[in-house]
Amino acid sequence: MNVVVTTKNFTDEALQALKKAGFNASKSDNPNLGAGVSADTLYEVVKDADIIVAGTETYSPELLQRLTKLKLISRNGIGYDAVDLPTIQKLGIGLTRTTGFVEGAVAEHVMAYILYFARRIDKQNHVMHEHKWQPTLEPGAKGKTLGLYGFGGIGKQIALRAAPFKMNILYYCRHPKPKDESIYGVKYVDEKTLLEESDFLSMNVPLTNSTFHLIDKAKIAQMKDGAILINIARGPVVDEFAVADALKQNKLSAAAVDVFPKEPCTDSPLMDCANAVLTPHTASSTVENSAEMNMAAVDNVINYFKKDLDEKYLVHQGTRFD
Repeated sequence: MNVVVTTKNFTDEALQALKKAGFNASKSDNPNLGAGVSADTLYEVVKDADIIVAGTETYSPELLQRLTKLKLISRNGIGYDAVDLPTIQKLGIGLTRTTGFVEGAVAEHVMAYILYFARRIDKQNHVMHEHKWQPTLEPGAKGKTLGLYGFGGIGKQIALRAAPFKMNILYYCRHPKPKDESIYGVKYVDEKTLLEESDFLSMNVPLTNSTFHLIDKAKIAQMKDGAILINIARGPVVDEFAVADALKQNKLSAAAVDVFPKEPCTDSPLMDCANAVLTPHTASSTVENSAEMNMAAVDNVINYFKKDLDEKYLVHQGTRFD
């Protein structure tokens, strides 16, 4: 069976593991694959695939119907919002994901954002390299309120890392988790309170119809003046134009964004905002974690066709095995 790898940073070791298992595996060299890539461009890459080891590119109903050979999409990540679930269920295409491999690395990235704004080592370093001695008082992280919008695996891992910094950690989600609150040092609040009290607001929700532009102009107006918005979820979870306006008007003191509506992204309105820290969808991309995710995606392919896949990695059991 043909395996086409579309995800970025796929290791040669992982590719060889697929080949050793008997798959005809190849990596795409198209640099434009990612969230928002056109269906026609993606089709030309995956049209002969029985299996796709996928990144964040979109698999629409129309595209999936064209991929008549496709048996399995193995997501190299935990989110599967870019794959039309009703269509793969209808067509009998399998879907897996690498649950448990990205959460810690993404949480680490969020803490890097928080500490960047809390201490501004970059600014102090810049002044020192200008041969100037100008000590500054920065706000610090201790005692600041961190709001977690969404409290799944990533939200919990962020809380574990923020608690030792003596931050006040609040969370909001559709289904409160009172049994987890003492474990992770968090407190449940309603959405209004989360927006009003958070010094740092981290978005940790999947992209669905209900979370599209979840943070818009109206929600930003409810946030604390001078708050810092962090988005490591999906680009469309926030209205980036509304965020850019809020940054320029100093309603938000800063923003940190790792995800964008269309990727690769070189034209976000946030790029014109000096108080926005932007990274190219690398929250989960440490050397160690990337390698682990790659091998997990490979194992999901192998075990899926052995019909021996752990259910925690399975999103949908397809029917195309021949």
